Amino acid sequence: MGPAHTASGLAAGALTLPVAAAHGVDTALWQLAWVAAWGGAAYLPDLDQKGSTAGSLWGPLTQTAAGVIGTAAGGHRKGTHDALVAPLAFGLLAAAAAQARWSALLLLAVVIGLAFHGLVQRRLPRTAGPLVNLAVSAAGAFLLASHGHQSVAWLPWAVAGGVLVHIAGDWLTTDGVPVPLTTWVGRPRSFGLRAFDAGHGPEGLLRVVVFPVLTLVGLWLHTGLGALTGDVVAAARRVTG
Repeated sequence: MGPAHTASGLAAGALTLPVAAAHGVDTALWQLAWVAAWGGAAYLPDLDQKGSTAGSLWGPLTQTAAGVIGTAAGGHRKGTHDALVAPLAFGLLAAAAAQARWSALLLLAVVIGLAFHGLVQRRLPRTAGPLVNLAVSAAGAFLLASHGHQSVAWLPWAVAGGVLVHIAGDWLTTDGVPVPLTTWVGRPRSFGLRAFDAGHGPEGLLRVVVFPVLTLVGLWLHTGLGALTGDVVAAARRVTG
């Protein structure tokens, strides 16, 4: 479900751009970073097992990290999919990372990499994929860093929001998600709508049509895209009229 999770996160990021504006994100490049952060964070909970697709992001680097995260989380679709604990935990980690320039850049690279990974994971060679992704992620993070000082106080909100979007997506599937806190307290239990199996049912329609449309609508409403399109249309009418 990686591509679907990423697509849902991008849609949520585009639709919540007014929240980004409230945190001082007011330029096109940083608005794009907000949207990408939501898309990458919506893939973040799957970094809970060493052999996961998300774990292959940067090869051994992320596989090792995924092993550690999975152990702390109690396994796949356990702690990192707890609707109370996971957004709070990842949000607090993001808040800590935002306090220093190098760690903020690293976090930006991770979420950019996860978003890129979710969108193109099936199109990159297995051997070259991690290196290509690492190059794209690093370039994206340093591009942001090179465009003046910009507060990254918004990062915890984007990360926590993206994680929650991921959990909502898994809640729809037959495997469901953990009942909050039961991973560590009492008997582990799951719940969910259980509407379809992961990778089947309406997931393809959501990934290819619904989420991209919502992303475009969000960008149209909350960025200069709508105004720019209006100017182009007006200019075309003057030329043809």
